[in-house]
Amino acid sequence: MLAAFVSIPARAQDPLDDVYGHAVHAYFRGDAATAQQWLNDAIASGSQDPRAFYFRGLCDAAVSGDPEAGVSDFEQAAQMEIDGKRVVNVGKALERIQGPVRCQIEAIRRKARLNSRGKYLEMQRLRYEQGIRNGAINPVSPSDAPPRPVPSINDPFSEGADFNKGQPKPMAERVEPAPASNDPFGDNPANPAPANPAPANPAPAADDPFGSSGAKPNAAPASDDPFGN
Repeated sequence: MLAAFVSIPARAQDPLDDVYGHAVHAYFRGDAATAQQWLNDAIASGSQDPRAFYFRGLCDAAVSGDPEAGVSDFEQAAQMEIDGKRVVNVGKALERIQGPVRCQIEAIRRKARLNSRGKYLEMQRLRYEQGIRNGAINPVSPSDAPPRPVPSINDPFSEGADFNKGQPKPMAERVEPAPASNDPFGDNPANPAPANPAPANPAPAADDPFGSSGAKPNAAPASDDPFGN
């Protein structure tokens, strides 16, 4: 029963990881020469960690003062990422590396991925051609392609449209407008109305109480005026 509670010991850490860790601490401490020596020892001992190659390239550039001194290690590290013999978080390891050197590293990583994809597609093409030669793969023949739709003669955009068939439709007869002389609402009517027409039966001037020459009403007698003198 006690054996069931015995814990299984964890896998021992790779000593090369410990060497890599010491090298990284030395690099960020500003001691690139010591970090370079640690990384040389780890790589010489068979390290397959791409991070070790990236940081050794950084140390080479820092020690020599030449930004291009680490390109060889950067390219090898990028290829090791593609091969996948040791899967590690490279982005996390390089997050403190910024500036032109980080752009240089990312450009090399991107180029390595594109080259790997090109090689994969080329390998697929060669495998496909080899399968055709061996009879294992039947290539797609033109007869297997879907038939093209038959063009319609009524479709003016189809290749087989015939514009000479059919009769044109007659146009509607044109209706002549009425003469302007008979249009009372036209611009030039035949009998235009006078500008100031006279009234048909004007009232007599004598019956117009507001006229200037109208008859004056008879004044009331003075004896009937209660306010008179």
